[in-house]
Amino acid sequence: MARTHSGWFLGMMVLMILVLTSCGTRPQNETIIISGSEESEQTHEDLSPVQVRKIYRLPKENVDKGYWLGWSSTKSMIGAFNSALDPEHLQLKGLVYPFEQSGNISEIDMDSTRMMLSPDGTQIADVSTTRITATLKLFSIQNKKETEVETLNLTSQNYLQSLSWSDNSEYISYLIVDAVHPEKNMLRIYDLKTRKSASYVLNGFNDDDTLIGVQVSNDGQNALIKLFDSTQSSRTTVVLGKLIDGQLQIKYKRQIADKQMTWIGDDQFAFLGRDGTLYEYDQRNGELSVIMERVSAYELSSDKKFIAYTLQDEDAVYVGIMQGRNVLYNGPVYHGVLPLNMKWSPDNNRLFIQGPKAFTSPNVIQSDDPTEEPAFIIEFE
Repeated sequence: MARTHSGWFLGMMVLMILVLTSCGTRPQNETIIISGSEESEQTHEDLSPVQVRKIYRLPKENVDKGYWLGWSSTKSMIGAFNSALDPEHLQLKGLVYPFEQSGNISEIDMDSTRMMLSPDGTQIADVSTTRITATLKLFSIQNKKETEVETLNLTSQNYLQSLSWSDNSEYISYLIVDAVHPEKNMLRIYDLKTRKSASYVLNGFNDDDTLIGVQVSNDGQNALIKLFDSTQSSRTTVVLGKLIDGQLQIKYKRQIADKQMTWIGDDQFAFLGRDGTLYEYDQRNGELSVIMERVSAYELSSDKKFIAYTLQDEDAVYVGIMQGRNVLYNGPVYHGVLPLNMKWSPDNNRLFIQGPKAFTSPNVIQSDDPTEEPAFIIEFE
């Protein structure tokens, strides 16, 4: 009996210390959940990870500038490149299984630094600007035709920031920033189903904040805004807001690493913390869950069932299967590369990777430009 009371007392003391510590470092309305347990790790430790079937090394493109935009089908990719012989024109190229030789698709009149391929691989979006207008354009991969879908009037102090697609390819979003009157900053969203646009005033931000990214949920009712927070030494921060009555109402805010933010559902999103912890936040109950630690980069498949990731101080690419907030059956699939670009095929059978080779130190990257680095595709069993 004495041992029982002693164990109970020690347990309560540890719990009190953890509660006091967390109250001093995190918002009171945030509940942090640690995913996984010793039992689950022991259950799956003998199961085989995802198996690699074949690795395809992609041909080097004779270009000054360009990159692979993404997958256009389960067995083909689309890229945009400026030819060394004709650098003023952007050439779309396709790479089809078995990924040995790329072929020209069409010339395209778009900005290579801003254009974005839709997640379903069917269209490319871009916004072209003049001193007084901004025009949203779509290029159809199948028809090879460009269409102007909307034109917006601008003032001389306006500029555009961050064009992106929703994961279901139904919404295109971008930021319109006013350099003189920050209170007029807007989020613009185009609905491909209704062919209508909507603007949302960005309330709750400081005048000196720098807005750098946006991602809209699949239902079009929530948005993630990435910014440099002027009140936190311009550290990268993510804001989750609900889109209501022409305004973005902030519901959650947190400092993050300068990496991607990813919707998992209409109310949940994943992000990397500054310490390399991969989190999931659920706005329905305010829970912040730890998925993994020591993560340096990650990429979720379109259905959120698979994850590719790298760990800090390592030069290996890992792949695992997502089950709730746990990563199971994970294991290394490639060594000796520091991926700057990873993209899953629509059927999750292939993973595109591009990045510099790792030499003596995995912390040293030879180039920050992924277009100059080797690219390859990993095919799984």
